[in-house]
Amino acid sequence: MPHPNLSPSRLDDTDRRILRAIQRDGRITNAALADEIGMAASPCLRRLKALEQDGVVAGYRARIDRRALGHGVEAYAFVKLSQSDPDWRTRLLDKLKSFDEVVSCQAMTGECDLLLHIVAKDIEAYGEFAMQRLLTLPGVADMRSSFVLATIKEDKGWPV
Repeated sequence: MPHPNLSPSRLDDTDRRILRAIQRDGRITNAALADEIGMAASPCLRRLKALEQDGVVAGYRARIDRRALGHGVEAYAFVKLSQSDPDWRTRLLDKLKSFDEVVSCQAMTGECDLLLHIVAKDIEAYGEFAMQRLLTLPGVADMRSSFVLATIKEDKGWPV
């Protein structure tokens, strides 16, 4: 979790080059990172560790092709809720977090309350998940789905 006093203006050009490099390749060695940004290995490692400790670098993970795991369908579901009781909402959100098909869930303003990023084996599996599991959750009033046809620009990390 980011340090409460951390501000983007505290990051200098070297920090930003480190962040861009590790977003491109989270497995880059410290020696290669230091070489890429033009500094010695020890101070580079200290900078990276400080970014980790400050919570700017929140973790590392591999990018995996969803199709290689058998997820042929990728969709976004726009969910409208019918209740606002805090206890009910907590139970609903816990249930959504437990579904492996739900890759991410954001609370939204505007026309929908929740935006779900969902993957499924195929369109039939998506339909079954939506009809049998999502739409049957207490408090879900409505849901619209939009399916990803093609990825035009992949997530390459945050602008730094």
